[in-house]
Amino acid sequence: MIISHKISSYSLQIVSNYSGGGGYQIGFVYLYDEQQKYLGHLGIIKEHQTLPQNRKYNDDTLSIYFHETELQSILEILRNENLVHLKFNTCSKWGALVTGRGAASNGELAA
Repeated sequence: MIISHKISSYSLQIVSNYSGGGGYQIGFVYLYDEQQKYLGHLGIIKEHQTLPQNRKYNDDTLSIYFHETELQSILEILRNENLVHLKFNTCSKWGALVTGRGAASNGELAA
């Protein structure tokens, strides 16, 4: 099953010397819907480190991980695109930022 959340706003935290995420996490992009409900976060991991597995929690929030070289692209998408969704496949555990009209299509579960 693919879960899809429409992202309306975000906040950014860049961290120095963070011991969580195996000591390799350097930042978080926190994501919110139109009512400012927390949807989850994008964990930013140091380049050349293994990404943790993406997760869906019992409260339906998500943790999706990207390498630090993707941070600039992520921020450009969030700043410049009008329609952005966070997607997560509960079977294969892939996560994605998706833009455009088809962002919430294909019979996915919109949360």
